[in-house]
Amino acid sequence: MLDSGQIIINLVIILITFFFAAFFVAAEFALVQTRLTALQEAQEAREKPSVKLNRAIKMVTNLNEYLSTTQVGVSVCGIILGWVGESTIETMLLDAIDVTHLPISQGGLHAIGAILGVIILTYLEVVFTEIVPKNVAIDMPLKVMMFVTTSLHVFHITFYPFVWLLNTSASGVVKMIGLKPADETDEVLSQGEILSLSRNAVAGGELEKNDLLYMQRAFELNDKVAKDIMIDRTQLVVITIDYTIKEAIKVYLQEKYSRLPVVADNDKDKILGYVYNYDLIRQSHTDPDISLSKIVRHISTTPEATPITTVLQQMIHKRTPIVVVVDEYGGTSGIITDKDIYEELFGTVRDEIDDVSDEIIFKQDDGSYKVSGKTTTYDFERYFQAEIKEFDRSEVVTITGYIIDNYPNIHVGDIITIQEFNFEVLDFENSYINWFKVTKNTDIKPVDDNFTAETMK
Repeated sequence: MLDSGQIIINLVIILITFFFAAFFVAAEFALVQTRLTALQEAQEAREKPSVKLNRAIKMVTNLNEYLSTTQVGVSVCGIILGWVGESTIETMLLDAIDVTHLPISQGGLHAIGAILGVIILTYLEVVFTEIVPKNVAIDMPLKVMMFVTTSLHVFHITFYPFVWLLNTSASGVVKMIGLKPADETDEVLSQGEILSLSRNAVAGGELEKNDLLYMQRAFELNDKVAKDIMIDRTQLVVITIDYTIKEAIKVYLQEKYSRLPVVADNDKDKILGYVYNYDLIRQSHTDPDISLSKIVRHISTTPEATPITTVLQQMIHKRTPIVVVVDEYGGTSGIITDKDIYEELFGTVRDEIDDVSDEIIFKQDDGSYKVSGKTTTYDFERYFQAEIKEFDRSEVVTITGYIIDNYPNIHVGDIITIQEFNFEVLDFENSYINWFKVTKNTDIKPVDDNFTAETMK
């Protein structure tokens, strides 16, 4: 049994150990939670470099080494608390129980005291040396980091030989079982993890929603190929090389496209180049009856599977704003313009020429959706926030292409069910389905009530 003087000394030791245990736990979580960029920004914002900030930057940069220091500190504190705390609390409990004069044997009193001592000490240790300092460090990691930096630096120097020995021994054991020693600084985040962290930053007010949207679009763009965003050949408006400037201007005024592909023999598989509306208007003032061949500009081609980032580099390198997408047989699949790529990142860029007829998906009064046949399967999934395995396995690009490819005998009024979506054919002309009526068995959460082809991007 401990006398009253020894109990007081032990209580002081316990309180001091509690403080240091809480310190090491807070330091550990502050090290993990504090971003290196935040420390660097704080240093750059100062007129004179801060020694403490430099030390904090070094600690976060050498995370594994300093985490080992905190772990050693926590372990030492745990040993001291177990050694001193249990006997002290047991003695205090036995003295309190003895006052009650309960009919309990001496062995029973010691058993009760030991059990209650462990429970009380564990409770106090978990609450005050683990949960509380952990929550404080997670809530304000930078402030806690600045508070613990100097002291942790001293402890690190003091414990360094022991820390080095432990790290070396642990690494040796890990290598013996055929694994690579872990390093907290080796973590590489996936796209999904980056987006998840960014969403948390938006929720916390540290990042604008538009920044998150641009980031998400950039990741999506990097995964797309030319076939995904091209304007397919059925929608191409072309002019033949035999046209005169005057005839070409009529097409331009009717279609209102700033650039028009030029073909031979009125065949979209024989694209020779393109004409720019500025060139047409300028040439019309001098000689409107000459052939288009005088002002046709060069146009590049690219395979369907070319990554969009590569297509953009091709446009920049060859200084052309339009590229022809060709299939494996050399035929024209569609075209991509620089605007198509920009809208993948920045969303719809509509001007005074665009009108409501460009809409490809819009909601109807009865809750169903009218969907254009030229809607790509990717855009359909993105709009309805759905993953349709049949679309993902198919090589066709548009909804119409998929339906006709899989249901060649389709007619107006027929309904095709694909997963939870019902596609009713509304307009079938010249072997092409112009419009579908789409309903869904469960609630749809679309991006917007009315969507254009550009909005998808």
